[in-house]
Amino acid sequence: MKVLVLLLAVAAARAAPQGYSYAPPEPAPAYNFGYTVDAVDAYRQPVQFGHSEGRDGVRTSGSYYVLLPDTRLMRVSYYVDETGFHPTYTFEGTAVYPQPQPYSGGQAALPTPSQLYGTPGRK
Repeated sequence: MKVLVLLLAVAAARAAPQGYSYAPPEPAPAYNFGYTVDAVDAYRQPVQFGHSEGRDGVRTSGSYYVLLPDTRLMRVSYYVDETGFHPTYTFEGTAVYPQPQPYSGGQAALPTPSQLYGTPGRK
């Protein structure tokens, strides 16, 4: 019985495929995309940002930008290869720190506690 099991194991091992088969890789990915946003927020401050990227094979490159609160435009150009992400940062303009403006949206100011409950006093 042991000899039969051993013979079956050897036969199964010989019938199993030897090594790996190699199939060529699928075509390398290729794409391009981009978007930009140019708007005004609820505080009437400009909002600008965008991104574009492209890939052809193993190399990916692109850039994105954003308008910072100090009015400078930050741009990041980058490429990606087998060693990682490689960004280059640049800033356009001079930092300006404007005085904050009160919000002038449609919401009324909330009442103070003394307006709601009156001032504490004797009964």
